[in-house]
Amino acid sequence: MDSGHFYFVIMDVEGKVLKSNGVFEKIAPRASGKEFWNFLSLDTAEEFCYSLELMLGAPKIKRHLMLEHPFGNEDTFSQIWWEFSVITTPEGDISSVIGIGVGLQLLEEELPWDNLVDVLGFGKLVLDSRFRITNWDSRVELWFNRENCFWKNKDLLQTEEFGDDLSIFSSLQKLLEGENPVFFTFQGNSKEFGGLLSRSGQEIHFFMGPKEKKELNPPALRLFSDKGINLIPGAVFILDQKACLIQRNDLAVQLSETLFGAYLEEGVPLAMSAYPPSSDSLRFRRAIEEALNGNYTRFEIQRSPLQDEVQSLEVVINPICDSGQGVQGIFIYAWNNSSLQNKVHRLREENQILKKLALQPSHILRGPLSSMLGILDLVDFTSLSEENKKLFGYLKPLAEELDSKIRDYSKKAANLKIES
Repeated sequence: MDSGHFYFVIMDVEGKVLKSNGVFEKIAPRASGKEFWNFLSLDTAEEFCYSLELMLGAPKIKRHLMLEHPFGNEDTFSQIWWEFSVITTPEGDISSVIGIGVGLQLLEEELPWDNLVDVLGFGKLVLDSRFRITNWDSRVELWFNRENCFWKNKDLLQTEEFGDDLSIFSSLQKLLEGENPVFFTFQGNSKEFGGLLSRSGQEIHFFMGPKEKKELNPPALRLFSDKGINLIPGAVFILDQKACLIQRNDLAVQLSETLFGAYLEEGVPLAMSAYPPSSDSLRFRRAIEEALNGNYTRFEIQRSPLQDEVQSLEVVINPICDSGQGVQGIFIYAWNNSSLQNKVHRLREENQILKKLALQPSHILRGPLSSMLGILDLVDFTSLSEENKKLFGYLKPLAEELDSKIRDYSKKAANLKIES
């Protein structure tokens, strides 16, 4: 790791730098704990992230990339050729990713590049001073399916594989004008290559290596226009067959962290296992698996409920099927029904109060009324004047009528079913 010529870095499976040597720290100070792509140009950062995804899917395959690292300021870049390998445990689990790189400026110091061909996986063509091919290695032969009889002593610019590529022609001109080394990209045998020309005595060494080319995905499953999907009154996520997010509306952007525990980017797989385990994440995972099998799921999520308020989300996860009933994607719809749930909560509380009010009058009113009727029975009519006797005759029937009505009300209240 203490080499003065090679860049060395160890990363975790998320691309975060765990350890690096001093040469790398010169172009990426305080890199530990940060993602490797933070120290790349925007163009090559995308290429690296894609290659990292490929490496994790096929750990035994090495990846070779020419990456640009900002140097000094954002307008200046150091071009470094990297080889990345995945390290696995005896059980086959991925433990880390190792990268070894070498800067193009080393060519100007006349280092033994023949050794670097083996280290970094370059292929090499050897040209004489008149650009005639004198030799090549087995890698180039494999990439272009050619044998000695096709290229031997033939002008590079007269070959079918290299003669029509303007980038190779212009790079040879730069080499003639004194620029050394010259880095470029070119198309060859249906692949994109990184190429590098360097003088070595009377010879010209043409180094090359195939670049990772992102596979073209089939047309994304876009059910709605951008305007149409934002008219839906809820959060909409659309996934493809690999549970990769391919479309969403603005409300879905706002609810990503609430629903999944992380912000989701379009084009990124919805890897629920990457999020902290919870009952909600497990339900999502099962529901997505069910959708991939053609089944519909609906459930409710409650987040941080308060004492007086309920925060609730209703979620529907549906498979998207073609005419042959094959699952082409997943439709996730979530809407905030907190307002409805809060109304239901308040109605239940009010029903409890009504239930108490419905059952209490017979106990509250019949007690004093019974006492009143008892007192009326104790009154001595003979001691009353004729006028009071007349008034007393009205009072007792009214009290008995009230007692009868209270009894009827109690019977009806006892039979009334109020939802709790």
